[in-house]
Amino acid sequence: MKTGNKIALFYTAITIGIISVVTVVFYFVATDYISRLYYSYLTEKAYATAQKHWEKDELDEEDYARIQQHYEETLPVAAEILLNADSITEAHAVLSRYLTDEKIASLYAGNVVRFHEGKELGAAVYYPDNEGNFIVLVVSSNQYGGDIQHRIGWLLLGMLVISAVLVYFVGRLYATRMVDRIDAAYQSEKSFISNASHELNNPLTAIQGECEISLLKERTPAEYQAALGRIASETKRIILLMKNLLFLSHGDKEILKNARETVLLADFLMQFSGVNEAYSANRLLLGSWTPEIHKIRNGYHRKRSGDLVIDVLPGWTIVNENGGENKVVRHSYIPSPLIFMGHSVKPAIIQTPVTIEHIAPTLAHFMRIRAPNACTSAPITDLR
Repeated sequence: MKTGNKIALFYTAITIGIISVVTVVFYFVATDYISRLYYSYLTEKAYATAQKHWEKDELDEEDYARIQQHYEETLPVAAEILLNADSITEAHAVLSRYLTDEKIASLYAGNVVRFHEGKELGAAVYYPDNEGNFIVLVVSSNQYGGDIQHRIGWLLLGMLVISAVLVYFVGRLYATRMVDRIDAAYQSEKSFISNASHELNNPLTAIQGECEISLLKERTPAEYQAALGRIASETKRIILLMKNLLFLSHGDKEILKNARETVLLADFLMQFSGVNEAYSANRLLLGSWTPEIHKIRNGYHRKRSGDLVIDVLPGWTIVNENGGENKVVRHSYIPSPLIFMGHSVKPAIIQTPVTIEHIAPTLAHFMRIRAPNACTSAPITDLR
């Protein structure tokens, strides 16, 4: 059996076990409530029977009519047994068929006694009257209650079966996914171990080869020194690899946090070809003064210039991925916002790149004069 199926069956067994316990408890509570409710109807029927037979001479016609109506409406199919409690021998002979001696004694003490005879339920009451003392037994089969109990039982059983099927398939689905992820992680770990072993084996093989070659014959000090240099280089490679493996083996969050804090993005960008310098926002705002950083700091805007400013070496091409326009860097500079303020200049923000060649013709355009003869660019007309 597959692991996913085993997990699903185990999960289903636990879940269905819990549901079964809850279902059984609910079934017994429901059946007990139905029995108690029917016993209360039997007791009510017994008192209505006693009042019908022995209260007629003490009540007027209207009150007796209400008793008669209540008697007829309460469990009309119940069997009634009327006994004279003063005739102890005859009454005990009949009562012993339904009640034990303890219950008979409790009945004569004035308590309501409930009993069951086969599939029938019954209630017995002791009723004292001015004509004497009497005992009323009411016996009936709880047919409707039995039907309700059977329906509840079958309903709970059906729900249990459906729940078992649903829980199994849902558990199997999630268990399969979990096992697949575990298997993928296991395969990744195996691949990682294999690659790490290969990376460790290469420098070890090189070291072993250098040692074997050096021991074949006598060599000059320079040759031994060269061999030891190559061995030292491979040893440093092993040490670095072991440090990386040790770092990866630790799952401690503090180590990862400290590692992230020690990585400087500006220093990382300096490793790329064509990057003359990388300035962070903190360095531009709070760093020490230098002639180079002074020029860039004057044109730096904290919200518009970004977190990093990269100074590209001359001769390198800057590729604009969005516009598709590429530009070769002739000199190092930093982009900075250019603000025009004056009469008839409408408030606007333009996204068109502006170079220094656009300033002179734009100012001449605002002042309505002729642009200088050396101007090679057109004025910016988006501002008015």
